[in-house]
Amino acid sequence: MATAACGAAVQSSDLPQAMIVAAGDEPQADLLTAGADDRQLRASLMADTDRLARLEATSSLRTSALGTALVRSIDGLGLDAERREFLALGRGLPSVSLRVDGDFFLASGMIYSAVGVVEGPLRQADVNDEGMLRGSGYDGAVVLVARGVTPFRVIGRLLEDAGAAAVVVYNNRPGLLYGTLSQPSGIPVVSVTEEAGEDLLERLERGVPQAVVDVSPPQRTFQGANVIGHRAGPLRRQIVVATPADTPLGDYSNGGNADGLALLLALARHADRMRARHSISFVAFDATHRGYLGSRWYLAHLSDDERASIDAVLAFDRPGRSHPLQLAASDELARLMDQRLEADGVDLRVTPHVGVGRGDHDVFAARGVPYVFLARDGPGQISADDLLSAFHVAAAALETLDGFAPSATS
Repeated sequence: MATAACGAAVQSSDLPQAMIVAAGDEPQADLLTAGADDRQLRASLMADTDRLARLEATSSLRTSALGTALVRSIDGLGLDAERREFLALGRGLPSVSLRVDGDFFLASGMIYSAVGVVEGPLRQADVNDEGMLRGSGYDGAVVLVARGVTPFRVIGRLLEDAGAAAVVVYNNRPGLLYGTLSQPSGIPVVSVTEEAGEDLLERLERGVPQAVVDVSPPQRTFQGANVIGHRAGPLRRQIVVATPADTPLGDYSNGGNADGLALLLALARHADRMRARHSISFVAFDATHRGYLGSRWYLAHLSDDERASIDAVLAFDRPGRSHPLQLAASDELARLMDQRLEADGVDLRVTPHVGVGRGDHDVFAARGVPYVFLARDGPGQISADDLLSAFHVAAAALETLDGFAPSATS
């Protein structure tokens, strides 16, 4: 059972209140064991992170040293390891060029965005949490709108119906967002960072900027591979534990996910210790940031029975960064996760609407699979304490999912 508080280090001064003994009392043996276990776990997590971060990972898992190392690491844990190759045909993120008054802005295309070149005045719109569009005068305009809880597909449809020529969604947290419209759009829909959105809002206060949005089709093909470790359990039902593996690694500050891969390996070890009832597939997905190519191919190429056997997915991205840990969960799991973390003394709760459009769990959620998602926003150094605390939350989530078996009767 995971008992360490979120963010806690292993020094006695940082231990949860329940683990602090009065002056003069002798520490209990189980508390000493817990501290020793955390020290060993933290060392193991960082050793795996350092090892994986040094590997060349700019190509796909099909050909990179990272893919080979992951297969060996998973095989060394006693799991059935495989590198499952795939060919994705042009259904990823489109390429985008965004200029405003001649200045270029970093932008990302939404999956299923229309392609083409659009030029028009930049205007601002507001879509509230109920999915209602406020304002008018959007005919022929490139419309800037803040990311909120309303799905991207709804934002795009509302502004397309209002006559907009293109939509630019700016993030409400650091970093560039990657999203899907779920179905083809009639106008280009792209995204920019929170910082870029604030810059564009300032320009709007000074006048009416002219914007040019150029969206090109995604590359025709991508040859990739997902690395998978299978752990058979007593039940024929299964849980998928997943993290991206396609971002460049090497420098901790560049957005790589070596910490997520290390957490994946640690959870594979933990599944044996907890004697999980479910069968579990531990998956490093390729091409997540090209439009969830790996997870979409993975799910599409399961048999109907295999898809129906998935009770839940646990996904995470950059869990060891020195930023607050965010926790998302589907409705049927949010209450269970909150109850479990409260019982463990962890000061973290599910935040509604966090995690939408941010990870491979979206692909599963679109098919009705319940999920839990952990992430820390933004680049930055990997902290051993932050990675350790993320492990405890992820381990608690895995144990909760193993007990959450809506169909686990076989």
